Amino acid sequence: MRATIGIVAAGLFTQAAAGQVHAHDGRREAIATVTEYRSLCQRDDGRLWGLSLCGPLLIVDPQTRTFDAYRDIGRDPTARDAIVSGTLPADVGVANTAIDWNGTRWTMVVLPLPDDPRKRAELLMHEAFHRIQPERLPPPTAPLPAHLDTREGRETMRLEWRALAEALRSHGAAQRVAIRDALSFRAARRRLGATATAGEQALEINEGVAEYTGKRLGSADGVASTLATLDDYDRRDGYVRSFAYASGPAYGLLLDRWSPGWTHAVRPSDDLGELLYRATGDTPLPDPSSVRDRYGYADVHADEQRREAARDKQLAVWRERLVDGPTVWVPLQAMQIEFDPRNLVAMPGIGTMYPHAVLHDTWGTLTVTDGLLVADGGQSARVRGAASGKGQSYSGPGWQLALSPGWTLEDGRIRQR
Repeated sequence: MRATIGIVAAGLFTQAAAGQVHAHDGRREAIATVTEYRSLCQRDDGRLWGLSLCGPLLIVDPQTRTFDAYRDIGRDPTARDAIVSGTLPADVGVANTAIDWNGTRWTMVVLPLPDDPRKRAELLMHEAFHRIQPERLPPPTAPLPAHLDTREGRETMRLEWRALAEALRSHGAAQRVAIRDALSFRAARRRLGATATAGEQALEINEGVAEYTGKRLGSADGVASTLATLDDYDRRDGYVRSFAYASGPAYGLLLDRWSPGWTHAVRPSDDLGELLYRATGDTPLPDPSSVRDRYGYADVHADEQRREAARDKQLAVWRERLVDGPTVWVPLQAMQIEFDPRNLVAMPGIGTMYPHAVLHDTWGTLTVTDGLLVADGGQSARVRGAASGKGQSYSGPGWQLALSPGWTLEDGRIRQR
């Protein structure tokens, strides 16, 4: 799933777009998407979060930046002027997300939507939650959990997921045992770094709770869908930004069993694991080394040793390209970034490497296909190699830059004139 962070989108519909009825071949798909979206959020009727998930919807083609906009949730989407079309300004990021644009808070989804009905419905409800999130559960700000790119961090995450899967499949005493095992792996991992707990907790409140919402409201069997996700993520790379898509639904569904109504009490500062720990009884957790063999530790450990060796080689390549070699320095002032959360790489003490990204800022747009290093703290970034070009357009190894008026690229740095 693509994602966008740091969006503060601004702009206006053009006069033509504001009143233009959508007439191209995608109108039928837009009506179907809006109809499904309305049906899902109206069926919930605000029960899950105490707020309606229904609201304005943007359906965007990322290639052309054309959109179908449905602003009035009360309108019949088949009505002649219920869905209007237009083209997004260049400074608005395109992603599955929620944005503030033209004085309205929108749910945005990107074409093509999943063909699978369950995945499509889960996506719609996931992003619908993001639209209400600033009002209901604004996520904390914290550094990305870089420890999830270490062997120990990944091992304990995978063991936690396996224990959570066992808990979701179980009942009664067996479920409680599996929950305690999961929480023991979680506690061990969060001792790996000073910001480990805060980094994980922030992403679970942000993406984890949104994904739980998608599975609760978009799937006929949220447990089966979550078990499939846990199994999928157990074999994936890139946990630093994506782990919460697996952890969040698992904890949310277990909290539904042990603490019904928890969604009406949860706060931004809460930790989903701590909520489940309290709900299942305030008793000591087991030593993770005493229970890890229940969840295939030997195989997990062997997998992660192989991955660690490959990762170290790749980090050496990125360090040579983006730290030791010539680079172009990029200031980050009002960053909007489109990226794939599954493939971020932590570079300890330096920053986070995005293999592919589209970066929008006050100075323009940077499109990267071969490595963007965002420094720790998020104040600057860099791409590799020397730049070529002139005026407002430049390029380098694996990147292209389009500068806004009043900005220039000189001596390897983007500067304001």
